[in-house]
Amino acid sequence: MGLRSFAEASFLTLVPVILVLLQPDFGSASILVGIWAFFLLYAGIPWRYVIVLALAGGIAFLIGWNFFFAEYQRSRVLTFLDPGSDPLGEGYNVTQAIIAVGSGQWLGSGLGFGTQSQLKFLPESQTDFIFAVVAEELGFLGTALLLGAFIFVFSRLFRLAHKATDDFTCYLILGISSLLFLQFFVNVGMNLGLFPVTGIGLPFVSYGGSSLVVMLMLFAIVQSVATRQHA
Repeated sequence: MGLRSFAEASFLTLVPVILVLLQPDFGSASILVGIWAFFLLYAGIPWRYVIVLALAGGIAFLIGWNFFFAEYQRSRVLTFLDPGSDPLGEGYNVTQAIIAVGSGQWLGSGLGFGTQSQLKFLPESQTDFIFAVVAEELGFLGTALLLGAFIFVFSRLFRLAHKATDDFTCYLILGISSLLFLQFFVNVGMNLGLFPVTGIGLPFVSYGGSSLVVMLMLFAIVQSVATRQHA
């Protein structure tokens, strides 16, 4: 990847990211940046560009923290660093999610019998923290099956992208794959207290009709590509 291609890709990504941040929607903006990073890595970006991006990202974060981030966004980052600092306030969601995940043990409490979710201790249990509900009610076995299903889908998607016969098809599949992977990775991470709470749902599992429709449309595109490659 040359300097001109890198600059053009950076500009085309920066514009929508800034617009999304001004909403403000830090979660969606991070997904856009993540998809862009997948594209750059696949295209073979030189390491010196990676260093420049890391420095630019750090500077952008400091500027956003001081001038653009909403108060609740700052609170989410601080809560992520120390959830115990305000366990009944900003850290309540993460604390309850971790309790729900841990209480599931091996086989869980049974479908519909999770105390954290059914007794409303766990906020947004149908969307942001649906993974914690699965872990509590279906246990380690249920979460292992869920994670295994996602891993199977990811492997098929990346294999399809690798077998693409042209660049457009390859990056189309890679973009859809990275979108699905990043949403999955961020949602599971914030349920385990590994990432700040960003409002990103778990694809095909979290409640939300529009999200499900978009995901099904994307997979229809993937299936169309796969059908034509095998024709």
